[in-house]
Amino acid sequence: MTTPDQDLRRHLRQLPDAPLPAGLWQRVNRARIRGRRRRQAGIAGIAMAVAAAALLPSLVNPPLQDAPPPTLPLASGATPQLDVDAELRALDRALQAGYARNASDAELEALWDQRRLLLSDNHAPPQARLPGSLRI
Repeated sequence: MTTPDQDLRRHLRQLPDAPLPAGLWQRVNRARIRGRRRRQAGIAGIAMAVAAAALLPSLVNPPLQDAPPPTLPLASGATPQLDVDAELRALDRALQAGYARNASDAELEALWDQRRLLLSDNHAPPQARLPGSLRI
C-alpha cells in the first residue's frame, strides 16, 4: 500500500525537466568571470596599500648615512636625578638610532663610553620615597 505522498513524489519524478532560458549559462559564466576579476583587483589593491605603507616611513624620513653621532653633555655629580634619567634616555635613543643606521663600531663605542661614564658618575642621592596608602 502506498501513501499519497509517495504517489506524488513518484509522479513528480516522472515529469520532464523544465527548459532553461536561452543564454543562461553564458550569463552565469560572465558573472563568475566578473566576480573573479573583482576579487583579483581587490587583492592587488590591498597588496599595493601594504607596500605603500611599508615604504612610506622611509620616503618621509630618509636615513641619514653621513650624520655624525649625537654628542650629549656628560652629567656631573651635582646633576639632579631627573636630568640624569633624561640624559640616559637620550643616550639610549642615540644608541638605538646608531644600530638602526648601521653606525660604525667607533661611533657606537663612543656612545657606550658616554653611557658608562654617565652611570658611573651618578652619585646623586635617591629621591625620598613617598608614603603609600594610609589605613584608616
